[in-house]
Amino acid sequence: MVRALRLASALVLAFLASATVTAHEESSSELRRLVTLSRHGSRAPNDVVKAICPRNQANVEAYKVPLTQLTEIGMNQLLAVGDHVRHTYMVDEPLHEEAFLSRSLNGVNHSHFETYFRADAATRCSQSATALGYGLYPDGTGPVGFPHQPVPITMQLVENEHAFAAPKGPCKSTMNADLAKYAETRAPELFEQYRDVLDQVAKVCGVPIEDMAKVPGGEDVVMSVKDVADMFVFDRDEGLPLPEGMTVDLREKLEELAFTNLMERYYTTDREITYWVGGFGDLLMNTLRGGAVSTAPSAGQYRYFSFHGHRELLHGLAMMLGWDFHFEGLPEALNVTAVHPGTTMFFELRARKLTAEEALELPGALEAYFVRTYVWSPYTEREQVKLTKCSAKDCPLDEFSEIITGHIARTGTWETICDYQKPVPGQSGGQAVLAQGPVVEGHRGFSTCNFLVVMGIAMVVGLAVAAFKVYSARRNGYSPV
Repeated sequence: MVRALRLASALVLAFLASATVTAHEESSSELRRLVTLSRHGSRAPNDVVKAICPRNQANVEAYKVPLTQLTEIGMNQLLAVGDHVRHTYMVDEPLHEEAFLSRSLNGVNHSHFETYFRADAATRCSQSATALGYGLYPDGTGPVGFPHQPVPITMQLVENEHAFAAPKGPCKSTMNADLAKYAETRAPELFEQYRDVLDQVAKVCGVPIEDMAKVPGGEDVVMSVKDVADMFVFDRDEGLPLPEGMTVDLREKLEELAFTNLMERYYTTDREITYWVGGFGDLLMNTLRGGAVSTAPSAGQYRYFSFHGHRELLHGLAMMLGWDFHFEGLPEALNVTAVHPGTTMFFELRARKLTAEEALELPGALEAYFVRTYVWSPYTEREQVKLTKCSAKDCPLDEFSEIITGHIARTGTWETICDYQKPVPGQSGGQAVLAQGPVVEGHRGFSTCNFLVVMGIAMVVGLAVAAFKVYSARRNGYSPV
């Protein structure tokens, strides 16, 4: 009996020791690349609210920025995102989790920019990227002789923006057809459920809900409800008073309706999710895979990729990945909540040593890669996220990629769904295909052939000039020296 107990104790100790080693191996990893996707900060309402809610004109005129653009509160929200990234990842911050970024944008030995900024075509998104840059690289971190640190931000024209705004460009007709169907089916049901709310809002604004789509610049009724709901939320963020007849309860119910509309009409099917994410899934996957090499990050590479878009992209990507947003106090639909302005999704590409079993299965591999995900907002703490579609909290890179590629395989690509044909350079009506991913500039020298061509042209031009001078001199009675 005693011998059996000793044997059992030995087995338990061995198991615990094995578990400890396994836990240590899992926690011992290195950050190889950081990617974030941020919603823009709080902004001023859309222009159309002046026509669809004229009784809130005093609040609309109280904004100190142009309509649709980032407010000072929104700027501070993204500044806070930059502060958070700096405190979490910068080498000389006392509480950093990992010494990954150097103090300067210019990188180690000033060899290459460490951070790549890219924003949606909307100016409030590029403003958000700029504000994050201020928080990440505050005054004093610029090059010697210039204390500020300007950050370059890559953008596309909206018609060419396939990674951040496919529904506003090549997928616009597909989206409009889906929205028209929603407006005829589900939207009337929701409007009937919220009829009392809509009638009260109409009195507050001075325009019947059904007439809002008919005003100059108006869209459909669902978008009108969204514009008015956003306006009252932005007014709240700005500290502006409620207009006559408006209450906090009424505002929250209107926000609830608007969010339900947003989620149900954009993400009810996998097909819709695919084209709302557009090319961003490929951009994210390729960016992460670009760091999955044993030499990363090198001094000649970006370490941090800071992407900036609208809430629709965050929600679409979250639905694709199985990333459930749960922010207390925000409206809920399709089992997830809305997101705060400035909400940021973090994707850490990390590397760890291979286990003995993995080394046998993958003889050519040097290390294993996985993606660790976090969410942070200006109003909530940093929190690690377990993707519901992944088998582990630290999601293996191959499995993470399969979530995206598997989703697209089921629905077809966004190009197929939207019947989009990429322009081919050189063909009639074609144009150059714009890069949708980060491009590292390189120095290109003349080839020998180019050099000879240039020298030949220079000699011909030189002889022609000399001949002209001789001819001119003779005509004027002078002889060349």
